[in-house]
Amino acid sequence: MRKTRPRTAGQTTRRWSQRYRVALLAGTAALWGIPAHAHHSFAAYDQKVTKTVSGTLEEFDWDAPHSGITVSYLNEQRATEQVSVTTGSPSVISGQGFKPKDFITGTKVTLSWHPNRNGEPGGELVEMKLEDGRVLHGGFPPPQSPEKAATPPAGPPGAPAPKPPVTK
Repeated sequence: MRKTRPRTAGQTTRRWSQRYRVALLAGTAALWGIPAHAHHSFAAYDQKVTKTVSGTLEEFDWDAPHSGITVSYLNEQRATEQVSVTTGSPSVISGQGFKPKDFITGTKVTLSWHPNRNGEPGGELVEMKLEDGRVLHGGFPPPQSPEKAATPPAGPPGAPAPKPPVTK
């Protein structure tokens, strides 16, 4: 029979502390996804209405979880107004090929957004067209044209194009 030494109070406390940390970490990780799911509701925006203005980019906040855009424009009475809209996170914007340096104050843009349901100015970005022709899309990725959607993927980059079927 193997003899074991009795545990000291310090060993028991360290073991309990490690278990507590693991349980706390696991619980935090499990709860992390709950607010994110509830957070991403588009109910605050009127998805049936789209407003569009042409103006000047005043500010672009490259922030998480949502970036913000402020554009100044001339209203129908030729008075200057500003509209601020929210859009995706920096990772979503980067996924569209943009970098923070692409959003220069003073750039001429055309901004389209879904307005707030409560009547407050601003809303959710639909798209913003930059002077150079590039378009930042808000919300979900834009739908593909029927031609692109019908074309099967060519394979990984650098792979040879698939050969057409041989008919005799």
